Amino acid sequence: MLMLGHIAGSYEITEILQRGDLIRSSPLLVPTLLLILGGAFTKSAQFPFHFWLPHAMAAPTPVSAYLHSATMVKAGLFLMARLWPVFAPTDAWFLIVAPVGLVTMLIGAWIALFKDDLKALLAFSTVSHLGLVTMLFGIGTPLAAVAAVFHILNHATFKAALFMSAGIIDHEAGTRDIRRLGGLLTLMPITATLSLIAAASMAGIPFFNGFLSKEMMLEEAAHTAYAGITWLFPVLATVAALISAAYSFRFAISTFFGPPRDDYPHRPHDPPFGMWLPVAILIVPVAAIGVLPALMAGPIVERTALAVVGAPLPDYKLAIWHGLTPALFMSLIALAGGAILFAFYRTADQIRLAFPRPEAKRIYDAVISALVDGSRSIIEVTHNGSLPRYAGVIIAAIVAVGFVGFMDAPHEAGARATIPMSFPAAVAWIVLAAICVALLFCHRERLFASS
Repeated sequence: MLMLGHIAGSYEITEILQRGDLIRSSPLLVPTLLLILGGAFTKSAQFPFHFWLPHAMAAPTPVSAYLHSATMVKAGLFLMARLWPVFAPTDAWFLIVAPVGLVTMLIGAWIALFKDDLKALLAFSTVSHLGLVTMLFGIGTPLAAVAAVFHILNHATFKAALFMSAGIIDHEAGTRDIRRLGGLLTLMPITATLSLIAAASMAGIPFFNGFLSKEMMLEEAAHTAYAGITWLFPVLATVAALISAAYSFRFAISTFFGPPRDDYPHRPHDPPFGMWLPVAILIVPVAAIGVLPALMAGPIVERTALAVVGAPLPDYKLAIWHGLTPALFMSLIALAGGAILFAFYRTADQIRLAFPRPEAKRIYDAVISALVDGSRSIIEVTHNGSLPRYAGVIIAAIVAVGFVGFMDAPHEAGARATIPMSFPAAVAWIVLAAICVALLFCHRERLFASS
């Protein structure tokens, strides 16, 4: 942000947005963009910084619902949205942001599919959906930005409801482990109904709000080519949506359907009215936007999109039916494929275990460990308490500076070489050298005693 403010001549967001042409023409554009995106990607858990978010979800589920569904993790997305008018027209923005979002969407969905803890499943699902929004911002078209804004709204509603539902299940059944759950539909009908609606939205089933913004995402992906490859974004986006449907089905079916178990840690039952009421409040927009999107979400999407894209907005329509479009067929393929993947979940899990992959957290821990060990080695050499070594390092540095200056000086046959150095610098160099020599001679007993 310091570099951006330096280029724009101001740190006010409004003035930065007005000076987009100046920023885009600056030779510092790419390093500035990389630094800003590094912060935004880390904050919003984008690949390869996606591993921290699920491990940070140690708070009670209402806190996770607030922080990790709607607010804190969206801060990086908010920064990208605010600076979208400045950077979106550049090639660097598309080449960096769009693929990072797509990869995050895929990796987050794949990891979520195989998590047995309901909260962990939802956490990695959040990573995937953050990648979806990042990809839409990265595509760089105004319509994709509108779709990103719409999905931020939809994701906040159904994911917060699911987090709180997971908390209710944990409280009433005594566990969040999917392997120890099942059959809760008959034991917790109210919680199950609310959770199933939210899970249907997360899966992208029609008549729920998640379907609408996912369809807009697939529509934008269908018209996006990367490095001349026209099929890359449509195919990978559909695969990510397919896996998303699969883990949504696993959350819903494995938790609520089937015969009730007889080994729950606690005997499950619906919670008091005050516990499921917040979930019900969140489910209202999930269903209402899914059925009447223009009426229920149109004004807020328009107002928010104007803050990102600016006027005029592109032509778009929040509606259930857009005709037989490529996005509709991609949505149907994702839902059908997700159902098949869930049906063969055990086979997929065995395949996954047969091909172990490096985990980002382990790589991060290894890098940090190597950095600490390397720093310790340097400190052991340079700060070992030996005064002669300290003095020697200073003298060596002084000699090296003089030698470099001597080598860079112009040499002519038969002429005396001169070092291009100002008089004050030459005096300082001589004084420093004299001090070091005097130190060695006047305090040689203490110096060598310390060695």
